[in-house]
Amino acid sequence: MVTRPWAAGLALASLVVLAILPIALWHRLLADVLARPRWSVSYGVAELSPWFLLAVGLVMLVPVAISAGRSPESRLYPRARRAYLGWGVVLYLLGLALAVQVSELWTLSH
Repeated sequence: MVTRPWAAGLALASLVVLAILPIALWHRLLADVLARPRWSVSYGVAELSPWFLLAVGLVMLVPVAISAGRSPESRLYPRARRAYLGWGVVLYLLGLALAVQVSELWTLSH
């Protein structure tokens, strides 16, 4: 079991790893997507939505990471912690799945 002083640090370190993971895996794809912006609906939906979902998922996990190891009576403990956790995990996984699909399509076109 993780002690309380280390719980928030471990949770925030996990968030950093989750933020770096997609960039490390798909840095060439992300550079290509950002280098040639095509402002259309299909561009926004197909190529940018995985990164948007990953970012929103990480943002939703920040309050959960900050409140790790704290008492539910703490001022920094969000009342909807489980909702933040659920939304954060679902949005991150959805973004990850879409990033895999976009990566496959990008690989086929290059």
